[in-house]
Amino acid sequence: MAGTLTTSGERVRETQAQRRARMRTRLLDAAVESLIEVGYAGTTTLEVQKRAGVPRGTLQHHFPTKADLLAGAVEHLAARRFDQLTKEFEDIPATADRLETAVELTMRMLSGPSFWAALEMWVGARTDPELLAAFLPLEHRLFELMHTSIRDVFRAEFPDDPRVPTITEFTIEIMTGLALRVLLTGEVDRNRIIQQRWRNAVRILLGKAHPDTLTEPRRER
Repeated sequence: MAGTLTTSGERVRETQAQRRARMRTRLLDAAVESLIEVGYAGTTTLEVQKRAGVPRGTLQHHFPTKADLLAGAVEHLAARRFDQLTKEFEDIPATADRLETAVELTMRMLSGPSFWAALEMWVGARTDPELLAAFLPLEHRLFELMHTSIRDVFRAEFPDDPRVPTITEFTIEIMTGLALRVLLTGEVDRNRIIQQRWRNAVRILLGKAHPDTLTEPRRER
């Protein structure tokens, strides 16, 4: 009898809709895993089928074409990233340094497997109008949510400061560039230095530090 086991060991019969949803999630997880490990070019329907461990007919039943599969993966990936952002935001301690937290939260959202998979979607969407149409609205929603969340972190300390929206935008753009840089160069230490410089710059822009603190001391020759 098909079904799932509860913690007590009892088997509960799944409905057809539940089985379908579980299989769909399995296939989409395989697609995202493929995007992370072999990239957009390597994410074929055959590759996803193998990773999911299902017959070809099962994949075609849920996603008749690669475009259908990738469109589904876009939504699945966006849901993952929405959940990650929400959790990261909720887990901020009340005693946290808000300036430090805003930059760190942005960087965490722009790193890790989910972001790598999204980058592969960016690459594919550049030359695939169908994928772009599915992907772009969700990316806009995600970045709007990220902007709102990061801005609210800043506003916890600077509730009425008109500079906060602009600084939030700059933070997201700079951290996006750093995330791309580290993926290409592997220069993690260099990225940490630039992140710290931006934290110092934010303090200066919000009047929390003197401009001279942005200048690094000269090294002795």
